[in-house]
Amino acid sequence: MGWREDDSDLMKRRLMALFSLALAGAVPLLASPSSPDTLSFARTLSEQHDHRAAALEYRRAALEERSPVQQAACLWMAAYEYWHSRRWDQAEQCLVYVETVTPDLENEVYLLRGELSASRRRFREALFYWESLVESDRPPAFRRYAARKGASAALALKKWDRVSALLANDPDPPPHAQTALVEYEKGKDKNPLVGGLLGMIPGLGYAYSGEYGNGLRSLLLNALCLWGIVEFADREQWAGVALVGFAELTVYSGSVYGGVDAAVRYNERRLARVQNAVEGNARFEPVLPALPILKLSFGF
Repeated sequence: MGWREDDSDLMKRRLMALFSLALAGAVPLLASPSSPDTLSFARTLSEQHDHRAAALEYRRAALEERSPVQQAACLWMAAYEYWHSRRWDQAEQCLVYVETVTPDLENEVYLLRGELSASRRRFREALFYWESLVESDRPPAFRRYAARKGASAALALKKWDRVSALLANDPDPPPHAQTALVEYEKGKDKNPLVGGLLGMIPGLGYAYSGEYGNGLRSLLLNALCLWGIVEFADREQWAGVALVGFAELTVYSGSVYGGVDAAVRYNERRLARVQNAVEGNARFEPVLPALPILKLSFGF
């Protein structure tokens, strides 16, 4: 089903994760029970949204746990905090070790892997994890969440058939999702090449993508630079002509590239609107008081 991870690569990643944890002194079988102070401090840092510090404390708590499931829960929490602090490689390393310790958290691992892949704009990978979580043997809350997030990833990949198939797994989809999808299909993206070509006329490239304010500023700046060049030339102040001419070259090239960027931004905004409509208010968060038992709370 879609992208599939190579077994040898997975084994290498797991060995690397085990090796890194061993260097940090991780010997689960000889570890002592998790200190209440360590876990409590980690939870406090989570509540304060100090994500990087919280991740380190959860890793420390994991090293102190004897129970594989509880150790994996702490490492999953470390991955969750690393995800929020945009330290995606560290999050992935923690998840690899979670898989090595216990299979009991497969749903939670797939959930977070989907979010990590989407955050890195690896939508094909994200779609693999979301589609895995909508299978019939998964818990209902996971299926419903994955249906919305998977549809969002499928939209980014322009896979219209899979958008509908995924949303069919949500018993109560967002009210405006279908309307937003119809409008998105009817609309058209802007062509960055056209935007760049139109940008050769200052301001027009921006206007093509609806950025009229940027277009007006570009037009005025180019006009001001040209006026300055003419004024300095009339006075035979060639140093001024060279200086303002260089500024005009920069401003004019900015108009061309700006037309390209404006088209890209337009397409991103258009996609983001329909993705937001499809995802609705879908969210999840760990139930911190339940740790070191991992429980998730979903909202829709």
